Amino acid sequence: MNMKIKKIGIFLIIGVMAVALFGCKAKQPGGNPGKDDEVIEPAPEGTEKTVIKLYFANEEYIVTGNEDLDEVVVVEREIELDEKPVAEVVLEELKKDPESDKFRTLVSKLKVLGIETKGDTVYVNISSENLNGGSMEEMLLLNQIVYSLTELEDVEAVQFLVDGEIRETLMGHIEIDKPIRR
Repeated sequence: MNMKIKKIGIFLIIGVMAVALFGCKAKQPGGNPGKDDEVIEPAPEGTEKTVIKLYFANEEYIVTGNEDLDEVVVVEREIELDEKPVAEVVLEELKKDPESDKFRTLVSKLKVLGIETKGDTVYVNISSENLNGGSMEEMLLLNQIVYSLTELEDVEAVQFLVDGEIRETLMGHIEIDKPIRR
């Protein structure tokens, strides 16, 4: 009986030591996450990013008039999403000069009075201030805006307004009295 008690005592001591040794072991990185693990907070608002496609006038096309060249060229740009509608951010990005001297923006001189989306159409209200230019400039300006905005999900057309009203043309050359589709 004395021997049984000694064996039980030895097993208890070994068991306690095993629990103490393995149970108190520090957590290893890369282990399976449990419900007691640290909670990771989501990124602060306004830091979500996305890539948009912007269309800029092809400088070589403007200089040479070569009809074999693309009139506008796509450039991908990463933007931060914030409280503004994405269509508004697209127009703000189009106003910025492209990073290459091979492209040009014609949107920079425009004063945008407002942007609104109704169904699959984006309404772009532009001030009549600085609306002048030839047919090529008008065509490139319209293409920059229409192509860039119709890259957005659920946007099929762009309706231009000048000082809040639908006009026949933007600069006297291309009809804008109906929504423009690609």
